[in-house]
Amino acid sequence: MKPRSIFLILIILGGLLPGQAFTEENSTQKFLYKTAFGICLHDYGPISDRHETGVDPNLELQLNPPDWKPWRWLGKPYPTFGLTPNFNGDTSAFYAGVTYEFSLSNELLNKFTFNVTKNLFIAGGVGLAIHNGPLHKDEEDCERRSDCGFGYRVLPRLAVELGYKIWENQGISFFYDHMSHKWVLPGENEGIDHIGIRYYYIWDVPSTN
Repeated sequence: MKPRSIFLILIILGGLLPGQAFTEENSTQKFLYKTAFGICLHDYGPISDRHETGVDPNLELQLNPPDWKPWRWLGKPYPTFGLTPNFNGDTSAFYAGVTYEFSLSNELLNKFTFNVTKNLFIAGGVGLAIHNGPLHKDEEDCERRSDCGFGYRVLPRLAVELGYKIWENQGISFFYDHMSHKWVLPGENEGIDHIGIRYYYIWDVPSTN
């Protein structure tokens, strides 16, 4: 799948979802929870082999959890869809999964940190990513330099984030994600890291009334 194709998918999805969120002003729960836009270093991170390069944009949509009993059993994570295209001719990815978000606000911590933790949160995501990178490369180069193919078109993806709310519904965060199939599936396993910063906007801010 070309970067232009998956970029178009997310633009269309992003155009539809906010519209629904605004037309349901009288509902108790809006459909769209958060949108995020980030700039990430491509194939750069704590476990990256840095065989690819670039500075990639990241676009992400998080939906409000559905009011289903099985979803509540899972801890009510946010359904998540996103895109990280690469314009250097390397690997682009479209992903889907769930995100768990936890506030770091605590009465004791807030006093100790002069209310800095009042606006801090951590988040973790898990899901699947579909990418356009090479599935297989030269076997000798793979063994000598760990410059391998991805092995599979769809890969597991993990993400972590530390964010700070600047205003009630806006903020910034440090973001990291990794996609690979190590310890899950056999075969070549290149893997890709992204690390960077993101701006986010929360559409459905809980009422304080």
